[in-house]
Amino acid sequence: MTVPVRPSARCRTLLLELSRYFDDDLTPARRRTVERHIKTCGCCGTMAVRLRTIITACRAEGKRRPPRDVTSRAAARIRELLARET
Repeated sequence: MTVPVRPSARCRTLLLELSRYFDDDLTPARRRTVERHIKTCGCCGTMAVRLRTIITACRAEGKRRPPRDVTSRAAARIRELLARET
């Protein structure tokens, strides 16, 4: 399957809605339209797969806590910067 270099005007409109699609923030009718399009359009299908991967990675990363030493160093640095301002 060949993916076009530049998406069409219809694709650009749909691509702007992909985040809302993944957040389940579209009407049922619009959701079906988006789903049909990303199944048949190589460009938008590729973008949907990539965006879903990014969203999944970001959500997983957001659940992890930084190591204690990183948190301690960051807090110390913040205190140091605040002390300089006063």
